[in-house]
Order: sequence, then C-alpha cells, then structure tokens
Amino acid sequence: MLAVEFETHVENGVINIPEKYREMIDGDLRIIILKQEKQVSAPGDKKKQNIKKLLRRIREKGIFRDIDNPAAWQRTIRDEWA
Repeated sequence: MLAVEFETHVENGVINIPEKYREMIDGDLRIIILKQEKQVSAPGDKKKQNIKKLLRRIREKGIFRDIDNPAAWQRTIRDEWA
C-alpha cells in the first residue's frame, strides 16, 4: 500500500490532489480524512506573548547596553540588597 500525505483546501466537496502525486495515485483509493483543528491557545500563552513583547521592548531601548560584565553587575546589585 502506498501512503501519500499532503494538505489541501476542500471546496464544494472537491479535494484537489497536487500535481506531483496525480500519476502515482491513479485508480482505486482508500481515503482517510483528518480535519485540522483550530489551535486553542493555552491559558499561559497570552502571558507568554506579553512577556516576549516586554522583553523585546527592553531590548529595543537598550537599557543594559552599558553593562560590560553582567556577572559583576549582578554581584553589585545583590550587594545593594544586603
């Protein structure tokens, strides 16, 4: 049995087979249809997108560009807490 997979759009019940597969799948066929579900975003996805957006804005502003040694900078910041 030959198996071929491709994605297509069904219009008025017609499935268009891509040109490159037409010759090899001529004749009797057994068709299995798997409908692609719309992706439902998980509850944390919105928060994740917001965090990414904020990090992008921070990067664009370049607020950390003057830090030559990030490890030393972190130690200095932590020393201020003590």
